[in-house]
Amino acid sequence: MSNIDLAAEGLSADFLQEIRSRIHTAILPKAEAYFKAGEDAYSQGNPALKRGEMSVGYYDYQPCATSTLGALAAGGNERALVVIRRIFDNTRYYIDEWRKKEGYTTSLRRAQLHLALCYDRLRNLVQPGEAEAWRALLTRTAEDMLDHFHNLQERVPALDNRGFGTGINHVAIAAEGIWKSGEILERPDWQEIAGAFMDRLIAYGHPDGYFEEHTNDAREGGPSLVYTPLTAGCAHIVQRWRNALDRERFARCGAFYRNFTDTRFRAMAFADERANPHGLGCYGIAIHALSPEGRGFLRMALDPDDGTVHLDRMSLEGLSRLNLELDYTETGSGAIPEPFHEGTVRITMPLGVARSHGWTVGLSAMRALNREISPKGDYALDRQNLLDLSHAKAGTILPGVKSKYDPQWSTVRIGDDAYPVRTGNLKMEADRAVAEVFYETFSVDVTWIYGKCPRLMMASDAKGPLKTQLVLEAPSGTRLSLGDGRSVELGEEAAEYENVRSVATDAWEVHSDRAGALVWHISPFNPYSAGNKSAPNARRPVYVVEWTGQVEFSFQARNL
Repeated sequence: MSNIDLAAEGLSADFLQEIRSRIHTAILPKAEAYFKAGEDAYSQGNPALKRGEMSVGYYDYQPCATSTLGALAAGGNERALVVIRRIFDNTRYYIDEWRKKEGYTTSLRRAQLHLALCYDRLRNLVQPGEAEAWRALLTRTAEDMLDHFHNLQERVPALDNRGFGTGINHVAIAAEGIWKSGEILERPDWQEIAGAFMDRLIAYGHPDGYFEEHTNDAREGGPSLVYTPLTAGCAHIVQRWRNALDRERFARCGAFYRNFTDTRFRAMAFADERANPHGLGCYGIAIHALSPEGRGFLRMALDPDDGTVHLDRMSLEGLSRLNLELDYTETGSGAIPEPFHEGTVRITMPLGVARSHGWTVGLSAMRALNREISPKGDYALDRQNLLDLSHAKAGTILPGVKSKYDPQWSTVRIGDDAYPVRTGNLKMEADRAVAEVFYETFSVDVTWIYGKCPRLMMASDAKGPLKTQLVLEAPSGTRLSLGDGRSVELGEEAAEYENVRSVATDAWEVHSDRAGALVWHISPFNPYSAGNKSAPNARRPVYVVEWTGQVEFSFQARNL
């Protein structure tokens, strides 16, 4: 049976139970290794990360394991109980000492829900004194979070980053934990606050099925493709708890996400206002099960043999969140998911995807709003990449990655004028997509023509020469053919190759009607790392072609 044939099977109770069993097997040894006695955030954190990222990872994100460990401990697993006790001790230390010592104020946004679920499972199985101490701690952490997020009341009437000064996905996750803690700790006032917040959040979410991070009153920020599943996923579960689920509303969120993934289930980075390449994450899994296409999508993605979700690579938070989502994942027959449907799709804003002959083509005319409303915010990347291109067999060619403060990542530029300054226009047709993109001193028309060999055309009446910069999905170590007998391997040293009309790997080729240069290398801005530096494996080459009037590129999948 091929991978795509799995879609029709959809989701059965037995299949979901198999995934749960695999999670339970994987999580305990990982948790024991991570939460070893005598360790802390800095000794266990990735040294490339910012210290604040290490802190939230150790004390907030990875303690989400407690809900699944609690299920194991309730079944008599003493090893799981040892780790749980260590995590509760860490939580107390974080609230009482660590934050003050290290200068942090962040509340336990993600761990609260899982700690509460763990307490609920074990409170009648541990000694009364220990259960009471856990209860008191959870009350403190919930109150701390409510104080941190102003009782879940936004400061301005907009439920994006402006409302709380942080990602709205963080607040949605916090509200989910507050609601469930209110139920378990018998605090209906918390449930009322969290439920009212979720109602406002869902009403504010864009009708196209997404949630923004950074945006303005005109809603020009565009979708947060990576964080919509987090925001919508938490809201979905809270609404199920409240018996207030609008199925169509959340099904639309799932369809939005799937429409902006390719046939390898890669979230298309050009479509996201903030983050770079991701696959299917652990949040929002249950939303996909609201439709046959979504159930087919999950059946393919979660398949233990051929799927794109690999439990052995998931974090403790990922494993435990996935385990939680499976509790709210509906079963039923499936259908072939959207990434495999030929045709076009776009949202209200000028952002669209076309699928034809195995190709997935993305085109944007979105404004680079983050440069205006969050120019110094690390977690607001510049929307500068207009394109995305992948093939079902050849893989990704144009990855759509964005950066910050670096016009080398911009698809089109004249000098440093490299960022769209206002919302452009996009027309999706049966055989082509056409975008009009506006920069500070010029505009450019960008056209994708679909087919077995997609063509990309750009035209402008700008007087000065323009540069098209195509960032290519070719990491270090890739051998490239440059079309005139030259073969180069991308190594550690920076390099530039002139008079290049084509660039090819074993899987794909891009050709230009004008000679350009292949520049190795550029690295994206990483908001999570120390110094915002990306790891060497994030380096990519860029194919730079200078032109006036118009330029054309063609793409081909090879050796199929």
